[in-house]
Amino acid sequence: MAYCAETLRPRNRLLQSLPEDELQRLGPLLERVSLTPRRVLQHAGLPIEHLYFVEEGLVSVLAKVDERHAVEVWLIGRDGVVGSTALLGDRISTFGHLVQVGGSALRIGIEVLEHAAADFPSLRAALDGYLHEGLMQSSQSAACGLRHPVLKRLARWLLMAQDRSDLDALPVTQDALARSLGVRRPTVSEAFKQLEQHGVFARERALIRILDRASLERIACRCYRAMRLVRDTSEKPKTKRRVMALSLLWILFEVELAAS
Repeated sequence: MAYCAETLRPRNRLLQSLPEDELQRLGPLLERVSLTPRRVLQHAGLPIEHLYFVEEGLVSVLAKVDERHAVEVWLIGRDGVVGSTALLGDRISTFGHLVQVGGSALRIGIEVLEHAAADFPSLRAALDGYLHEGLMQSSQSAACGLRHPVLKRLARWLLMAQDRSDLDALPVTQDALARSLGVRRPTVSEAFKQLEQHGVFARERALIRILDRASLERIACRCYRAMRLVRDTSEKPKTKRRVMALSLLWILFEVELAAS
């Protein structure tokens, strides 16, 4: 289904940040598509043909660790774009992209978007900023996996998922979370029990309803607060780059501590 900028407003936050004239010109180039759970939007090692501006749902960016297993290094929701690394010049996807929570997205061909980004300075700046944030998130995920216990990592994931989806009840299973965190299902189950004892969420069939976000933030590792700092910083490019650089140094320090 084609997207019409004159009658519909995008729900993707990156697109919402664009000036009206750029959005009006970009609108006819976008196509709204459904994101069904477990759908693979992009296979690792294959060319990137489309980018997806997520409007509803969550997409896991997965790095393969062996022939059978992959670990989530990036979580994309309404704040971001699937396939954005193609804008760095490499059309072959390094990562797989799997729909974790179903929803919808606005799809555009990579070549079409590249031409649009050359003409629309605000779009180019927004995409560049998002790529920087993606670098931060993937670096943080690597440090987090080395340094922090599963309980704190699970709390961080739930907070990030809510931030990126605006959902109070997340339709995710423990199996899916175990895959995202790169741990065994019993390990996630034990962490769930501990979080339930704190009263931070309730399980409703296939939903996880967050009840006490403040307590969940206290339980989560410092990686979550570092990423929130990046997201909440002023959109001024120089300020944002400074904060990202400082946060990246902190993350690398965490990795060094974990390795020592």
